[in-house]
Amino acid sequence: MTILFDITIIFAVSVVAVLICYRLRIPSSAGFLLAGVLAGPDVLGLVRGVEDIEHLAEIGVVLLLFVIGLEFSLSSIYDMRRQFLTGGTVQMFGTALVVGAGTYLMGSDVAQSAYLGFVVALSSTAIVLKMLQERAELDSPHGRMVLGTLIYQDIAVVPLMLAAPLLAGDSAASGSPSVLVLLARVVGVAAVAFVAYRWAVPWLLFQIARTRNREAFLLGVLTICAGIALLTQQAGLSLALGAFLAGLIISESEYSHQAVGVILPFRDAFMSLFFVSIGMLLDVDFLLSQPARLAALTLGILLIKPVVGAVAALAVGLPVRNAVLAGMSLGQIGEFSLVAMTAAVTAGLLGDDMFQTVLDTAVLSMLLAPAMFAVAPRVAQTLQNTSPASRFGRGSGSARLTVEHPYEEHIIIVGFGVTGRNLARAARTAGIPYAVIEINAEVVRDELQKGEAIHYGDATYEAILHHVEVEKARAIVVVINDPAAARRIVELARRLAPRALIVVRSRYLKEMEALYSLGADEVIADELEISKEVLSSVLARFQEPGPVG
Repeated sequence: MTILFDITIIFAVSVVAVLICYRLRIPSSAGFLLAGVLAGPDVLGLVRGVEDIEHLAEIGVVLLLFVIGLEFSLSSIYDMRRQFLTGGTVQMFGTALVVGAGTYLMGSDVAQSAYLGFVVALSSTAIVLKMLQERAELDSPHGRMVLGTLIYQDIAVVPLMLAAPLLAGDSAASGSPSVLVLLARVVGVAAVAFVAYRWAVPWLLFQIARTRNREAFLLGVLTICAGIALLTQQAGLSLALGAFLAGLIISESEYSHQAVGVILPFRDAFMSLFFVSIGMLLDVDFLLSQPARLAALTLGILLIKPVVGAVAALAVGLPVRNAVLAGMSLGQIGEFSLVAMTAAVTAGLLGDDMFQTVLDTAVLSMLLAPAMFAVAPRVAQTLQNTSPASRFGRGSGSARLTVEHPYEEHIIIVGFGVTGRNLARAARTAGIPYAVIEINAEVVRDELQKGEAIHYGDATYEAILHHVEVEKARAIVVVINDPAAARRIVELARRLAPRALIVVRSRYLKEMEALYSLGADEVIADELEISKEVLSSVLARFQEPGPVG
């Protein structure tokens, strides 16, 4: 009865928090965190079984990572190898170096400083991915950079926790046999995952789907998710990483869309429990005993991590604006940092006061994460306009073709995905001159070798648009997965080419009004076009005329 009472209180407080956030136009995750602080034992004391709620909250993280995995594929993960390897390594070790040096100067020994540096380097997978999803930026260049880095961090939690006894001087607990056993378990998980991916999961889902029983399908999907997550946990990896792996396995089957549909309602409910439980972890008494110190530490983290994250994104090849957006997205301390801190306290490497300091700093940084997301576009645009990279260098995206193309009465295509490629092919067939702007350096290199009229660059820079003679363009077509960048490009293009036709592809209907107000002549929303196709197909079945316009 106690846990049911606690859940009722949490959901009730969460509803109020979401309504307030809606009125104030701030992300709901911030409301959930504040609700947790208020309902926790240190403020109003409305929730009694905090540990039980924490266990339920783990389900929210598992389901979030499972859905993220469902929306990706193994090929897309391979495409993010640079973000994962280069970006993740620079962000993780760069942050550890800066933070570790700072804690060493503050009095910690070398082992403690090194461990704390890596702990602080971890960001909140749940908060960041949730907010990127809400802002439709998960497929944007900075979104892919952030996702690759978060996956790297989740994997890095394992060796970090293994290092705690070693750094504490307990060689018996962390000798080579334990490492070899862990490696053997990881290989075993990989082998099981491959078998599940190739044979077991497709066969099982087919057997369930053929019954046309929704309850059986839901239970089957949940069993696969929980089973693989538990398998990875038993191997010493995280539950969240296992859930992401389970989602990737199912994403390769024809049942992935149905799986997303049945999981989403549960994910949203349990994710609210996760954010509330994080808020309840905040020790208000400890915070009030040394507010200046904790505030200074939090602000220091919110300055250091975005800078290092931006440097990591620049190392991957992103321009300044996207690099700043990626860095500020990774600015907070994550939930897995608390897990790693628990391992350090158990091993005797760190004391309880240090644990509480990191915990309160982590919660404060999570509370400020929505504000970081809110100001990130403005900060990114300001730095882009004032940095030297906006005038020269690779970061500005101002790389030019060896042979200049004289453009006039041409089409400018921003983005070279599926839509951009099809448009370029059609223009080439019709004999219409065109120029492509693409931010992916590898795509540009490959297409240049094929003789494509493509330029590396970030079209949010005025210099890049001038480079392709935007003032002489007949039409400008923006087909990218970055809503904020699309708005900036439309604003620039309308000012620089007042007579050109500007067509924009957006993912959601809610983006259309802003794009029209900035000067777009036509906005094509994926949601609307899909609904038209569905309606046309249904009406055609009944031999009725399709929708007009």
